[in-house]
Amino acid sequence: MIDKRRWLISGFVFFLLAAVLAAQTIPSPEAFFGHRIGAEKKLARWDRIVDYMRAVAGRSDRILLQEPGKTTNGNPFLLAVISSPENLRSIERYKRINRRIFDPRTVASDEEASGLAREGKVFVLVTCSMHATEVGATQMSIEAVYRLATDASPETRKILDNVVFLLVPCLNPDGEIMVTDWYDKTLGTPYEDSPLPWLYHPYVGHDNNRDAYMFTQIETRLIGRILYQDWLPEVWLDEHQMGSSGARIFVMPANDPINPNVEPLIYRYAGLLGFAQAAALERAGKTGIINADTYTYWWEGAMGWAGWWHNMIGMLTEVASVRTATSVEQDKADPSSPPPTTAGGRGAGRGGTPAGGENRPLAAPRDIQARAQYVRPWLGGRWTLRDIVEYDGIATFGLLGTAADLRGQILESVYAAGKNQIEQGRKGDPFAVVVPRDQRDRPTVARMLQVLALGGVEIHQAKTDFRAEGKGYKAGDYVILMAQPFRGYAKDMLETQEYPKIAAAPGQPPRPPYDAAGWSLGMQMGVETVFVKVPFEAELAKLDRIDVPEGRISGEGPVYLFGHETNASLTAVNRLLKAGAEVRWMTEKIEIAGRTYAPGAIVAIGGRELRATMAGIVKSLGIDAVALPSPPEGPQMRVRSPRTALYQPWGGNIDEGWTRWLLEQWEFPYRTVHPEDLRKGGAAGDFDVLIFPDMSANQILAGQTAANVPAEYKGGIEDSGLKALQDFAAKGGTIIFLGRSSQLAIDKFGAPFRDALQGVSRESFFCPGSVVRVLVDNTRPLAFGLPAEADGYFVNSMALEPASAFGARPSGAVVLYPKDNILRSGWLQGESYLANKVGMAEVKVDKGRLVLIPLRVQNRAQTHGTFKLLFNAILTSAADTP
Repeated sequence: MIDKRRWLISGFVFFLLAAVLAAQTIPSPEAFFGHRIGAEKKLARWDRIVDYMRAVAGRSDRILLQEPGKTTNGNPFLLAVISSPENLRSIERYKRINRRIFDPRTVASDEEASGLAREGKVFVLVTCSMHATEVGATQMSIEAVYRLATDASPETRKILDNVVFLLVPCLNPDGEIMVTDWYDKTLGTPYEDSPLPWLYHPYVGHDNNRDAYMFTQIETRLIGRILYQDWLPEVWLDEHQMGSSGARIFVMPANDPINPNVEPLIYRYAGLLGFAQAAALERAGKTGIINADTYTYWWEGAMGWAGWWHNMIGMLTEVASVRTATSVEQDKADPSSPPPTTAGGRGAGRGGTPAGGENRPLAAPRDIQARAQYVRPWLGGRWTLRDIVEYDGIATFGLLGTAADLRGQILESVYAAGKNQIEQGRKGDPFAVVVPRDQRDRPTVARMLQVLALGGVEIHQAKTDFRAEGKGYKAGDYVILMAQPFRGYAKDMLETQEYPKIAAAPGQPPRPPYDAAGWSLGMQMGVETVFVKVPFEAELAKLDRIDVPEGRISGEGPVYLFGHETNASLTAVNRLLKAGAEVRWMTEKIEIAGRTYAPGAIVAIGGRELRATMAGIVKSLGIDAVALPSPPEGPQMRVRSPRTALYQPWGGNIDEGWTRWLLEQWEFPYRTVHPEDLRKGGAAGDFDVLIFPDMSANQILAGQTAANVPAEYKGGIEDSGLKALQDFAAKGGTIIFLGRSSQLAIDKFGAPFRDALQGVSRESFFCPGSVVRVLVDNTRPLAFGLPAEADGYFVNSMALEPASAFGARPSGAVVLYPKDNILRSGWLQGESYLANKVGMAEVKVDKGRLVLIPLRVQNRAQTHGTFKLLFNAILTSAADTP
């Protein structure tokens, strides 16, 4: 006992001496940056933060600084691994233990699992400032690193000994740089606090938080690899900011409804750790701490949430914002005369700026009723960036300290959650999901499986033919067995969502979803997925990677024919046009070489030199082509490379960013145009097609009008731009109106439709994000390649109806909603309002045309099943009339 005590004392003395030496050599944040972190109107820029992290890591044996990759704009994406020097020296051993904790199939018994839990460390991931205007968490991370690198307190040693702290100081470094530069540029000018003129992520702005399961963006893929491939944290806290006028911080637990595919233990620990954060804040004398408010346990789309389905304890904090780094004032509330309580404590606005962007005080808080979820309400006063840094820091260290205290318990609980998921999968219902390899769009099948694999899902492939529930499947078909640790994630991604109808009280209407209610990946991507309830036998091989099956060319000749069904076929069209080939689309069904091709079959003509180009295209894109001695007979249209313009309003538009990313991925050449480009006119001579993203008609016409917006970023297309567009359409141009921009076509171009949902109350109709059934006229060039019945995505969209009677099928309708059974996955209140309405229409205007697409056909780059509706509209803009 005496020897052990001496060892502990000597160990503590060594720890203390090391901390003192570290503190002497590591610069404090204030010394390095020249100001206290969170100081009024002071922001540390990402490049300087990177310099500081490297300086600290270079002088501390408690930090391993890694750079998993570069961001979209080529900036460093950092991961700081922080723990005791002893733990870091054995980090690979602890990673192996952690991996076994997450995969109970590698553990012989519960007793062995208990031993691993005693031996292992709890991995806690904290991700900061995904939304770039929410600057506080990234600034806080500077102080957190310094404290953990230099502090010698027993609390810090406890954390370092028991926790492997994985810190991502910023999930959106490119945006952090944009926001900091714009803030510094406008500070002290008449334009201070004006909105950033562009998205604060190169493509997706605020929607980077909606990419958690699709992994389209570089940063999302980087964090996905950290989460599900390399580190497997038991606890994941994602730190955000919210509006300014309500509560000061949201902590877990979240609100109803829960998602049944999440292990109950995960919900319990999210609440437990959230209360630990709240308790730490209360001990520090902080007020305005709210839980179980606004944010629900249902949705897969957000960052920290996604961990739940991976048996990770996903956490969220949302701290009240300031004007980027400028403090705000809020009138004081009178506790003796509380006003009516508002729904929730989030307050006004989102991100870093209160609604309105003005410097006058905010109105007094309305929600000041003390209750179990909001024990000491915020009563108003001054709120600063330093306050945000302190709240974030206290919440972070409250979590780390509690995770250290509960280390073994958390590890055993994560093991138990994974074990239960595997046992449920073995029992069946479902036992597996089968994804046939040979489908209408074979490359998209592979894309869907790649997305699931990045999320940690195990995928097998059949080595021989097999049968399941009386149905035959082929060798090469894919099988997702449910007896795997991330069963809940695989199941939730692929099954139909049925949003629970929970009312606040008996007799009241059910509470609608906070955000998207349905996301069934197979439906969105147009991929068949077959749920098999009962166990079956099959010879399967586990896949380490999923590749797009190579395409092939059959037959001989200088002319090539391939189907329109795959999205990759339209990438092929773009490559062929770029190579100078002649491209035609057959406008009627044809039969060639024993195969029937639906309308839209693609013909490429370019002589013998085309063979090598075509061979490379089919191999890389995974499409099959037939070589023919001469072009097929039958009606056809020649497609030329369209001169494409995409409208980008000043102030940024998320749908524009997603659309821009999509065009680049499918190799559509385009040019970005701004309001002043259209005000100058000339579109008819410059473009064949102009695309408006989802935005209101008034936003297009008026643009930004606030007094603090610089003149070069003010205004919309205005009357001069509208006149130029009308001339453009009259002379043969195509204008594509996505989402709500369709209203401009109705109001200003005379499109013979109206929005059937205009003026309908939310209580009567509401669909915030769900998969719906649509009927497609696939004999029209705009819908070539789609099935006659498809799945579309509806997000608070418009629904068109003829302005006057046009008969059973409205003239120009390309996509219709059926008369009933419209909802496929999610939530749809008021289905009758959609029955027989139009989701996409084509309207002729003199020599040109308008394409109205209120259905979200390219929503967040997820809805692969309807991408072709946009792609076809672009490519036909420079085509001959059939």
